[in-house]
Order: sequence, then C-alpha cells, then structure tokens
Amino acid sequence: MKTLKKQIGELGIREGTSLFVHSSLKAIGSDVKAEELIAALQSSVGKEGTLLFPTFSSRKEDYFDPDTTPSVLGVVTEIFRTMPGTLRSRNPRHPVAARGPAAQILIEDHEHAIGPCGSGTPFEKHARSDGQILLIGVDFDTLTLLHTAEALLDLPYLHVVEGKYLDSDGNVQHISMHQVPGGHRGGVRLFEKEFRKRGLIRYGQAGDARTMLMDAGKILDVMIELLQANPAAALCKGDYCPDCTNFKAKIRARQLSDLGTEVSIILSELPDDPDLFKEMIRRFCGHARFGLLSDLNIVRVPKGKKTPAPPDHMHSWILQPAPVDLMKYESLPPGYNGFAYAPLEAARAGIQPFYDVLYKSKCRDSITDIFIEDGLSNLSGMNSPAINYIHMFCGNGRVALGDGHAQLREIISALRMRNFTGRYHLIIPEGNLFIETLSILKEFWNLIP
Repeated sequence: MKTLKKQIGELGIREGTSLFVHSSLKAIGSDVKAEELIAALQSSVGKEGTLLFPTFSSRKEDYFDPDTTPSVLGVVTEIFRTMPGTLRSRNPRHPVAARGPAAQILIEDHEHAIGPCGSGTPFEKHARSDGQILLIGVDFDTLTLLHTAEALLDLPYLHVVEGKYLDSDGNVQHISMHQVPGGHRGGVRLFEKEFRKRGLIRYGQAGDARTMLMDAGKILDVMIELLQANPAAALCKGDYCPDCTNFKAKIRARQLSDLGTEVSIILSELPDDPDLFKEMIRRFCGHARFGLLSDLNIVRVPKGKKTPAPPDHMHSWILQPAPVDLMKYESLPPGYNGFAYAPLEAARAGIQPFYDVLYKSKCRDSITDIFIEDGLSNLSGMNSPAINYIHMFCGNGRVALGDGHAQLREIISALRMRNFTGRYHLIIPEGNLFIETLSILKEFWNLIP
C-alpha cells in the first residue's frame, strides 16, 4: 500500500483538484485492493479535492436507479459507488459517481442535459472547472471526454436513445437523450499522439499499470480542434469497419446537406445486384441516386446546332449545349430549368473550364447540373502551350478527380461560395462498377472543401 500511495503521490495530481479516474485494477496488480487504490487517490487530491469515476450500468434494467443499479465498469467503480458520501448522477446512459466538496455541483442535473456526455454533464463541467483526468492501466478507448467533444460539436454520427431513471421522489421518469455515442472508434490513438506532441500528458506508474495524467480542459479543447478540422478523426481510416463506415457516411451526408447540393452516379450499365450497390453508396455518403445517362432529363445539343424546345412540359428539363455554345447564352431558353455543363468536355475543346465558363460567362448562374469527370487534353495554360508529352505517362487519359484539366477543384470551391444548389453527376468509368464507383466517390470527397 505504501508503494502504491507513493507512486500515485508522484503522478502530479494537484491537491484540491477534481480528479476523473478511468482504471483497471487487474492492470495494477492482483495484490492491490480497490479500497486501497481509492484511498490513495483520495489522499492525493486531499480533503478539498473531489474524485469522480464513470459508473455506467448494463443498460438492460427496466429503469436506472442511482442508488441500486450496479456499475459494470469494474470493481473499483462499483466499490466507489457504494462508499458512504459518494453521490451518483441520474443519467441512465452514462452515470457518474463523485465524492468530495464539488461532487454535488458536478453531477447535478445530469438527467436534464441534452445528452449523456455533452453540455451540462459531469464530463463537461469537470473539464471546464480545471479538473484533471487520470488513466490507470487503460488507454484512450476508455476516455469518455472524447464523446464530450463529439457532442459539443454535434457530430452527425451521434444518435438518440430513450431511457428511464428513478428521480429523487422515487418516480420513474422517461428521458429522450440526444447526442448519444455508440459504436467503435478506431482512431482514438491519434489524440494521444497529439497530446504527447503538445506536452499535455504526464506518464507514470501505479503498481504494474502505466498511467496518463492530463488537464481535462486542455485536452477537450484539442479534441474539439481536431474534430472540427476532421469530423472523422476518431474513426477507423479504412473501409472495413462497419461502425466507422456508417459514421463517415453520416458525416458526408451532412456535408452534402450543408452544401445544399445533390450527388448522382452515372453508370455505363446497371449493376447486377442493385440492392448491394445501393448499400455501398449508402454506406459511403448516406444517399445518392444512380442510373444511366439516359435516365436524366437532359437535352444535349451538338456544337452549332439550334436549341430545340423541351420534349414535353411534364418534366423539368435541363439543356446541355456544347461548351463553346454554352458561353454565348445570357439566359435560359423558354421551358428549361437549367444548364448542364461538362468541364472536361470544355477542356477538350480548348476552353478553360472554370475561368472561361464559370468565371466569365453570363450563363454561370443558370448552371444547375455539372458532370464530374477528369482527364487530360490539349488544354494550354494561361500563357503557355499545352504539355503534349504528358499523355505518355497516362495512356488512357484517366487521372484522379482534380488532377487533370477539368479544373474541378476551382469549380467546386467557387460553387460552394455561390451557394450552388444543383447536382453533381459523377461519371463512373467502365470496369467493375463497385470498385470504380467507390474510387470516384473517394476522389470526389477529397475535392469538397
């Protein structure tokens, strides 16, 4: 016990702090009892300090009773919960137990917060009150404060869960919790790397377990910063995790919604298994139409030909003149609802796709449909001849979206600033429809600011 108390005393815990502990007694060693660990931690924060532990339940009970529902997060949390003077919050999803002068203010009204981990919860209050977090024998997979950052940013992969709890008068209350976390987070170790780089982690030892001590407010701010820059920062980087794939789809769906645009996928042929193909699209971006070019209500007019009247008045028809003719229009012809534009076709005609059409032409505000594909052409720069030998390095003319002559990066960025509310049609090359479509979807999303 003396050794454990000495080790914990050397971790850097501030006397009088509120210390939120995530722990594994097994990792500390078989000869250490939960009561000994709690006593050592209590001694480290002193009489003016407050200890907090997560005390989540199995969530299988009919309702959550803070006085009797056991914690499933290990023997330390369960013993701490039952100790005299320990208070427990009433949120049925992520209840917290606390003991010390700040316990009441930290846990009160947890059941009335919008969600279990975000604003107004013990996790957020603790972080904003200069508290510290101690991980003993566990890593960042256990750090609930990550979910606080996700909730404060209202990330789209959080969900709504119903629950019940016993109030202070002994009545069972129903609660609808928003911003609820769940599922896998394969990228959480990114945060440890960033905290370490910024000098925000103090490493130590407790028994046989490694420890990490951090200022909760500082690491919460860093997690918010990282998730603002990349909402998928905590998720698996690959495409094989079901949870993370779904979460990233919800992030992309919100990005599309924020942009106000639609995405459709134009195939050379229909897939043999449409339901499986639809699932792949849903798992990537939530929703996008797919079909053949002939399915679109677009009237294509060859170069130099007269504009025809729309085929009928039953549909919303879009006009697609040749790019050189498109630039001559000052307004939409009668009966049409917008212009369709193919930037790569413009490049192949020697027209600067962004500068000549979407920057200078009067027709630009009437363009509602844009065909997204990229490749090489004989397009020259503003003051330079074309780089003709480049075709030797790209025999089929296929390049990643944004790397060719269609000027897609400039186009998508500029249209975002103009609140473009039309449709991006992704042209899928021939080949394996699943592989080619997923590849194009990824390339397209790299172009979205």
